Amino acid sequence: MKQVLITGASGLIGSRLTQMLIEKGFGVLHLTRNPNAGTGEVKQYAWNVEKGTIDSAALENAHAIVHLAGAGIAAHRWTPHYRRQIIESRTQSAALLIQALQNNPAHKVEVFVGASAIGYYGNRNSQLLTETDAPQKGDFLSETTQLWETAYAPLTDQLNIRTAILRIGIVLSAQGGALPQTDLPLRMGAPGVYFGNGSQYYSWIHIDDLCRMFIAAIENSQMSGVYNAVAPQPVTNKEFVLTIAKTLGRWAIALPVPRAALHLAMGQMADIVLHSARVSAQKITTAGFTFSYPELPAALAQIYGKTSE
Repeated sequence: MKQVLITGASGLIGSRLTQMLIEKGFGVLHLTRNPNAGTGEVKQYAWNVEKGTIDSAALENAHAIVHLAGAGIAAHRWTPHYRRQIIESRTQSAALLIQALQNNPAHKVEVFVGASAIGYYGNRNSQLLTETDAPQKGDFLSETTQLWETAYAPLTDQLNIRTAILRIGIVLSAQGGALPQTDLPLRMGAPGVYFGNGSQYYSWIHIDDLCRMFIAAIENSQMSGVYNAVAPQPVTNKEFVLTIAKTLGRWAIALPVPRAALHLAMGQMADIVLHSARVSAQKITTAGFTFSYPELPAALAQIYGKTSE
């Protein structure tokens, strides 16, 4: 049985990926600060990124690593301290894994699948963005993802481990992420809200498609390099909100939240909802990946348990 070691496994993506890997017959291992909290199906190993410690036994048993660990982008206001934490939680955790692999030449790791984000592209209006497009200078999220991806470089350059990097879009799930926050006004009987003029593009992905993409990267020996982890049909922010309203059977009415109000309330963190990234899924589909939810109405219908029209 192939063993997959996951970091950040307690998060939205990691918890669902754990379930789907087990359903496919993989063994699952977790790296965690609290290895006593594990279940019988999942073997847990200790690590502490701040202290630079890791249980090397985790690498002795793993055939693949999925690296999801990192401080939440939207978990706190972007103070200078939290900006540093966002970056270092990603780069230092990757460096610790790489150092552990370098110190353990008998490891069994064949493939490393690392998370990144479409924040790499910055705010690009309606330009269709592919993996070859350059990042945006002077943008915090773009600079963060550049450092994040650069931290993975020794895996191929020094360790010769097949490495796939997934630039993840807006993840749709009933369990967390953007959707429960976006649909809250609608669930309370109020109109939906969009941000600014609502024309910014949101490149989204259903969580099950995302987890299947991670599994594809593990299983497909031809997959390496960077892939956009987004559905093929991005929508504008306003379309996103109105489609949610329609799926929930609410009036197709949405009200704007002015940019100035967002910046006043959120500071630079408002970039998360105001930036536009119209991201292409062509490369991952060319690699043979088939989406279960390529269009937003069907994705939302599945999440909300509705019948898609």
